[in-house]
Amino acid sequence: MLELQYHNEDLEKDKTSQNCLGRGMEQVAKKLGVAHEEIQRLTDELQVKEKEQCKLDSALKKAQLEIDKLKENLVKLKENDAADLQKAKEQNQRLDEEILALRNRVRSLDSEKKVLGEMVERLKGEVCESQENKQLGNHSPGKTVGGEQREQHPSSGEKLKYNQQGEVQQLHQNLHRLQILCNSAENELRYERGQNLDLKQHNSLLQEENIKIKIELKHAQQKLLDSTKMCSSLTAEYKHCQQKIKELELEVLKHTQSIKSQNNLQEKLVQEKSKVADAEEKILDLQRKLEHAHKVCLTDTCISEKQQLEEKIKEATQNEAKVKQQYQEEQQKRKLLYQNVDELHRQVRTLQDKENLLEMTCSQQQSRIQQQEALLKQLENEKRKYDEHVKSNQELSEKLSKLQQEKEALREEYLRLLKLLNVHVRWSLALLPRLECNGMNSAHCNLCLPGSSNYPTSTS
Repeated sequence: MLELQYHNEDLEKDKTSQNCLGRGMEQVAKKLGVAHEEIQRLTDELQVKEKEQCKLDSALKKAQLEIDKLKENLVKLKENDAADLQKAKEQNQRLDEEILALRNRVRSLDSEKKVLGEMVERLKGEVCESQENKQLGNHSPGKTVGGEQREQHPSSGEKLKYNQQGEVQQLHQNLHRLQILCNSAENELRYERGQNLDLKQHNSLLQEENIKIKIELKHAQQKLLDSTKMCSSLTAEYKHCQQKIKELELEVLKHTQSIKSQNNLQEKLVQEKSKVADAEEKILDLQRKLEHAHKVCLTDTCISEKQQLEEKIKEATQNEAKVKQQYQEEQQKRKLLYQNVDELHRQVRTLQDKENLLEMTCSQQQSRIQQQEALLKQLENEKRKYDEHVKSNQELSEKLSKLQQEKEALREEYLRLLKLLNVHVRWSLALLPRLECNGMNSAHCNLCLPGSSNYPTSTS
């Protein structure tokens, strides 16, 4: 009986220890269930992030294609701008040469204008002198003119006539040469105006291309801002994923600790199994003893105790089977956890590679934008130089128009002087016969005066 009591006490201790192990295994199972739910939630989130990442990859591919198109357009525009700049430089050089030639021509026209002005002043003085001589000739009496004056008048009139004719011919030649120069200057002015119109049209085309380049640059900058925002969102998601990975690592550490505790529990289970085996051996001994005692004395108490012992043995075997099943489930969950952690590490590496690629593309786009801004500055400088050339051409055209006005005024003055000179020449030519007649009459009067040597004397 004492042995049965000891055996019952041992069985109760085994039962309490098995109950504690069952409770611990239930707690571990609950924790593993919570971890499995968390892992499932994280896998769902990762799938959603993968879908978003696919969308972002497609958007990045589209942006890369658009950037490549913009790059090709910029290369074409750069080539066209280089050709246009070369043409503009050549045209500017040619315009500089033509402007120098026009300035030299303007200087020559100024000098000729001064010479013509001096000639006009000299002609005015001669006309005034001839008018004064005319007035003096009208006031002087013809009878007081001697034979020497009669001889001098024809020579002075002829000299004046020849001088005036030579000056008139020279003035005609100068006028003809000045007209030729003015016509050539007008032709050159028309040519320069046509060149200015062509340059204005070219400038308008350059301005339109500049506006197009600025618009494309704004689009590229907007796309760069979008890509930077996308990069920032990806970096934020990457940080969030890193935080989740850290949390998962903590969970894995906790699970490893739980696995360690499970291993400890397994060791305890092995110990308990050994204890159960010992108990089974004791039970077998007790069964043998009970059978022997049953044979000795079949009492109701022995039968009831035997039934209780059989029930306890059944419960112990059932608990052992449950513990084995839970252990196998924990091992499967641990394998799934390791697989999920490896998948998360792989996704983190892919996100890091994508982030590095986005940073490289952003730096390349920034360098391209800087090159485009430098090209725009160069085009603006060329445009400023072209505007200065246009202003200088306008000033030269204004000077040429002023010179044309002065030329017209000189031409009118020259025509007026020619008219006066023609009137003076006609008057002098009409005056010469009268002067000759007056000289002959005065000589005849001198011959017939009384007291002179030619006066006839009477013979008495």
